[in-house]
Amino acid sequence: MKKFFISFLILISVFTSWLFASAPEAAPVPWLSYNYGVWDTSIPAPAAYEVQKFITASDYGIGDFLNPMDMSTDADGNIYVLDSGNKRIVVFDSDLNLLRLIDLQKDNQQIKDCRGMYLADNGKIYVCDRGNKRVLIFDNDGNYLRSIIKPVTDLIDEQTEFIPDKVLVDHLGVIYVLSMGCYEGAYTFDENGDFLGFFGSNKVNVTSKLRSDRIWRKFTTKEQRDRMYRYVPVEYVNFDIDSEGFIYTVSNYGDNYQKGQIRKLNPLSQNILFKGKKPELAFFGDLENTYTNRVEKTNLVAVDVDKDNFISCLDSERGRIFVYDQSCNLLTIFGGTGNQEGSFKNPVDIVSSNGKLFVLDNVRNSITCFKTTRFGAALIEATNLYEQGYFEDALEPWFEALKMDRNNFIVLRGIGRAYERLKEYDKAMDYYKQAEYHAAYSDSFHEYRTAFLRKYFVGLMLILLAILLAIFVLPPLKAKYGKKKEIQHVYEISKWYYPFYLVLHPFKGWEEFKLEHKTKGSVMIANIIILLWLIAEVFEYQCKGFIFNKNRLDNMNIFIIMASTWGLAILWSVTNWALCTLQDGKGTFREIWINFAYTRMTYLITIIPVIIISNVITADEAFFMNIIVAFVQIWGLVQLLLATKSAHQYTMNKTVGSMLLTLLGAFLVILIGMLFVSLFAQLWSFIATIAQEIMMRM
Repeated sequence: MKKFFISFLILISVFTSWLFASAPEAAPVPWLSYNYGVWDTSIPAPAAYEVQKFITASDYGIGDFLNPMDMSTDADGNIYVLDSGNKRIVVFDSDLNLLRLIDLQKDNQQIKDCRGMYLADNGKIYVCDRGNKRVLIFDNDGNYLRSIIKPVTDLIDEQTEFIPDKVLVDHLGVIYVLSMGCYEGAYTFDENGDFLGFFGSNKVNVTSKLRSDRIWRKFTTKEQRDRMYRYVPVEYVNFDIDSEGFIYTVSNYGDNYQKGQIRKLNPLSQNILFKGKKPELAFFGDLENTYTNRVEKTNLVAVDVDKDNFISCLDSERGRIFVYDQSCNLLTIFGGTGNQEGSFKNPVDIVSSNGKLFVLDNVRNSITCFKTTRFGAALIEATNLYEQGYFEDALEPWFEALKMDRNNFIVLRGIGRAYERLKEYDKAMDYYKQAEYHAAYSDSFHEYRTAFLRKYFVGLMLILLAILLAIFVLPPLKAKYGKKKEIQHVYEISKWYYPFYLVLHPFKGWEEFKLEHKTKGSVMIANIIILLWLIAEVFEYQCKGFIFNKNRLDNMNIFIIMASTWGLAILWSVTNWALCTLQDGKGTFREIWINFAYTRMTYLITIIPVIIISNVITADEAFFMNIIVAFVQIWGLVQLLLATKSAHQYTMNKTVGSMLLTLLGAFLVILIGMLFVSLFAQLWSFIATIAQEIMMRM
């Protein structure tokens, strides 16, 4: 017994050691590490970046930073920091070792409030001197060369001020300047400082408020129009340029709902940064904006594009850094607010160098260097390999990342894409399904179905031929050569069959149904149909083909489905009976209930074929299924129209009018119900507050 106990302890120890040894590396970080899942809700996620180094200028004996505002990098990865308050530039290497200081005032330049700085390919340094309304140009040692001031041109109003805030230079030497309060886009100058025009202005986003204001303007006086809100394009707050010369701009719309805060502009000022197969603007930043009962909207202040074209944008509201690929897929989120390393008070800029990210904080007067964790390195490597076309090589880092984050739909999609390119469509479909990637699943399913049909074509055709023979050939042969029996024709239609009879003979059937309602109509059958309707809706919710099923299967709410079936039946029957009673309608509540239930038979008959079809067709073939669904809906509406007409013995015009009134009445009932619930909730809250106040005073 003693030996058994010792052996058991050794076995437990070995298993525990193996378990912890095989556990994925977890990087300790001072922020909440999360990402967004396929349903755009935040979920816990391993950290993709961790702090490598945190420095202040005083660590090097050169005094503190004073309101540092901007950073730039050179070809060697060295980092130039604009120490605005001290009117100098501090240069570090990519490991944050101090290299040198550049004094911007050694030529007696009286700089006031410098905000933006950029290091051009030719080594020249461009500084936005906002206080003096100019852009200063220095050589790499800080020697003043010349300046750019407000251009004199008919394109610019005399009242418009030139207040340069950010600057960058492309590989052709064209200078781009963002001026505070300028909605026309960026000023552009050539190497000599001559004005070229404006580049890449935003367009006014059309919102519901804008549309309503446009309508109101037609009915207002000139004085009233002058006092109305004026819609102008949103100005850029920052920008960056990639190795190919595309400019990435940052805009803040303020409402946290409009998309396209980050744009990639080509030389024609056209945005080419989209997501999905059907190009649409992406949303950048936090998808949720309420944390601990506090609204915190994303406020993007900077963007960086590294050598691998990963897009990193900086949110000053919550100190978050969001990293995206060129397809606008969110790869990771890190950072936060606070006093710990890796947290910020007021982050103002972000740059990348040698695979690391550097964030400048002008309140803590610090620079934080982030490096990738094991998870982040796998994620970045896999994305790079896939973008370069090495699909099979990308699988290993994809699976490495998947071990550490099973919920990351970017990883799941990446594995699915790799398998699809390797023509392993069954595996690709499996991972696409886990990632809820319907469009890509449809493409893989098309290829998988094609291969399946090619392999089993002969067998499937023989089965189909046998079915056709059984349906169309055997019955006529049996009728011709088989033993003939005396057939007794029965014209009486059973009440159990009558709902099916109405589907095929609506015009004749509903008129006869009114005359024989007591014998043909059955409340029990109607209740069974309504129950089957609920079951069919649940079945469709869960079993419809993945390509067309956008429901969240793990979050089905049976009460919502009950409200859309049983609730709709009750609401229609009660409202129609109440209104038509006042309009001399002949139908009783029993007739209306039975009629409405019987009109659902078309849906019940066709739902199973529709679900089967949805599981064997692709998104490009949805037209055929949509025809069936549209026919069922139209036929169901015709059935309801004829049922209402026969029940109340109305003319067709009066029937249509009564149905429209029924819909209006149902809407009013729902509205009154919502108001009642809202008032009851407020009353309950008031009573709870009073009770709490009394208890606190006792």
